[in-house]
Amino acid sequence: MERPAGKRRKVVVGTALVGTAVVAGAIAWLAFDYTSTPRLGATTPGDNGWVRQSQPQITMHVDNAANLENYSVDLDGVNVTSRVQRSGDQLTVAGVPLDDGQHTVTLSAESGGLFGGHIARTFTFNVDTQAPKLALSQRLDGYVKSNNLSVTGTSEPGARVKIAAGSATVDATAGEDGSFTTALNLPDGSYPVSITAIDPAGNISVHRGEIRVDATAPAVTLRASSKPHHTRPMIAGKVNDTSAVTTKTTLDGLPFKLGTKPSAPLAQGAHVLRVQATDAAGNVTVKHARILVNTSEKLGTNALIAGAVGKDVKQLQQSLVTGELLKKGGVTGFYDRRTIAAVKSFQVSRALPVTGQADLTTIGALTTRIVIDESSHSLTLIRPGQAPVVFGVAVGQSAYPTPTGSFHIISKVVDPTWTPPDSPWAQGELPVPPGPDNPLGTRWMGLNVSGVGIHGTNDPSSIGYSVSHGCIRMQIPDVERLFTMVYVGTSVTIQA
Repeated sequence: MERPAGKRRKVVVGTALVGTAVVAGAIAWLAFDYTSTPRLGATTPGDNGWVRQSQPQITMHVDNAANLENYSVDLDGVNVTSRVQRSGDQLTVAGVPLDDGQHTVTLSAESGGLFGGHIARTFTFNVDTQAPKLALSQRLDGYVKSNNLSVTGTSEPGARVKIAAGSATVDATAGEDGSFTTALNLPDGSYPVSITAIDPAGNISVHRGEIRVDATAPAVTLRASSKPHHTRPMIAGKVNDTSAVTTKTTLDGLPFKLGTKPSAPLAQGAHVLRVQATDAAGNVTVKHARILVNTSEKLGTNALIAGAVGKDVKQLQQSLVTGELLKKGGVTGFYDRRTIAAVKSFQVSRALPVTGQADLTTIGALTTRIVIDESSHSLTLIRPGQAPVVFGVAVGQSAYPTPTGSFHIISKVVDPTWTPPDSPWAQGELPVPPGPDNPLGTRWMGLNVSGVGIHGTNDPSSIGYSVSHGCIRMQIPDVERLFTMVYVGTSVTIQA
């Protein structure tokens, strides 16, 4: 007999509900077993991490650590399980002394359940308890003369370097070789400086100092007339800077002090003033000034140098033309290169210092002449623009004649000592010191011919006669006067 359709469906539905419940329960159980299975999580220090403690705390997070059936922990191959403390889901190892360097931790564990089994984790970390080295290629202390500072140095590889100067900061990272480089841009001023190096473990090294940035060179102003009206002009100047300044001043290459007058009259011509100012940071300013001295038109009043102009230069050039040292076309009134060359030639010929400058000695030697006439027993001094001066003299006797020709003065001596010459007439004689018995008197002007000179005499009655042994004798007052009027290099013409 067939069952009613409604009841049959009821039985089928009940069976389906039971099956569904069983499946749901199984899924729930599996889910619970999975979620309660221990799993390894993060570690501290992290893998390849850094710590700066010699006894660091090592932690390993284990989800559901309570469900671990057993576990072991090795540190650098040494079992330290007995030193592991478990708190919740965290395993901790602490108090183990470690040397600086890399260390390895291995955790091994077993867990039950469908999803359980053997679990393991190995990680490494680094201990670094030392502050990083920090060395700079240049000191960031004291004065610097650039607004753009290149900062280079060395530290521990990977270290972060921070440089702070006042409110300005820059960062750099040391490379694999430990080197780092960066730059600071600072306006002029003073700044406290700190350089900090932080290594991967957090150790810190700090250098401190203070810099004064001074990129501005000293300001130099000069106060000197370019065409002064006298030969000893006041030459002043001022040097300004924010730091101490060392100043070196020269006038024509010789040391000079600003705010003073030259110690000696300046020659007619162009002079160069040079000022070099160096501040504490090493900035240098060099300034030149040209001073043209042209205060006289009379030759012999002042020395002449390159750049001189005027009538006195023409007079000098005319004397050089007369001496066949300069061509007639060279009389220009400008102390130029041709004039310098001609003056040098004259100085060479008279054994004078070869400078090319017409100092008073050179001018005097060039323009002053002595003419000695043996027949009239006279000495005539000839100077440009002045009347000749004539003195009586004694000259050589026939056995020892005074030489004739063109000569020049090579030496001037006050109170000379007479030394017997190598001549028969002086055999057996002894030197005579200065004094009334000296046959040379009080002055000697030697010529460029051996043993011959113009000198005084202790025998004034001999003047006007040919009685000497070749020299030219003069009265003492006359020779002392002449001595002041001639120069080393003055030409001497002796005629019979």
